[in-house]
Amino acid sequence: MLLLSLSLLLAGCAAGKKWQYLPATKAEERSIYVIAHGWHAGIALPVEELGEELGFVKEFLRPGRYYEFGWGEAEFYQADKVTPAIFLKAVFWRNPSVMHVFSMPVPPAEQFSGADLVELKLSQTGLKHLKDSLRASFKLAPAQRPYPLKRGQQGEYRFFKAEGDYLITHTCNTWTAKMLASGGVPMDTVFTLRSAGVMRQVKDARKEYLRLRPQGAETGNERRALPSSLQLAPLAKEGGDWLRLLPIPLVHGEGG
Repeated sequence: MLLLSLSLLLAGCAAGKKWQYLPATKAEERSIYVIAHGWHAGIALPVEELGEELGFVKEFLRPGRYYEFGWGEAEFYQADKVTPAIFLKAVFWRNPSVMHVFSMPVPPAEQFSGADLVELKLSQTGLKHLKDSLRASFKLAPAQRPYPLKRGQQGEYRFFKAEGDYLITHTCNTWTAKMLASGGVPMDTVFTLRSAGVMRQVKDARKEYLRLRPQGAETGNERRALPSSLQLAPLAKEGGDWLRLLPIPLVHGEGG
């Protein structure tokens, strides 16, 4: 009964949220992508939308068409091999955090084929707020330069020092929910600890957006079924290893 009541309470927290910064016309819509990697969810933007807020990441990565942003516990996120000590420290202590940026040469649905992925539409205002929040997650030097850390062998990913501490009550997915909420997406930013919670809310938000979507001037080409990129990708099969039992991010490779 207690668990049922708690579940209803958490569901209600998200249900009370409403879309903010809705675009006035379809021409103002801008795409972002929310991608689940096991128990971690990240946010991807097209390269042309990085702007002056996030364009600095291109200096540290291979050229890409899309860039995914994630946040997580510093030692665990960057570890080549997760030991029990690293795992327990990440779970039970307050720890420093890092940003993780991944450069994709192809669209997210192709890069992470079969992953649980949702494309959302934001207004230009909403996207600006999201990019400001993403930038604010990087720890920057007085000259507004980031602190680069570990990188992939081919420059496909890079870690950077981040703002904020990682806690079991403030996970990578709590961060993702907060980033999306800053862009106007209706998200619970307190109780979202797992990627499943992120993706459930994102899918609900997408359904609500399609109901509220602006009905501005359309061309003949726009009067067609939603492209496959707007459709929900199949749910990724989750592994059963012990590292997936808690909401701590794992570094994903090029194939997801």
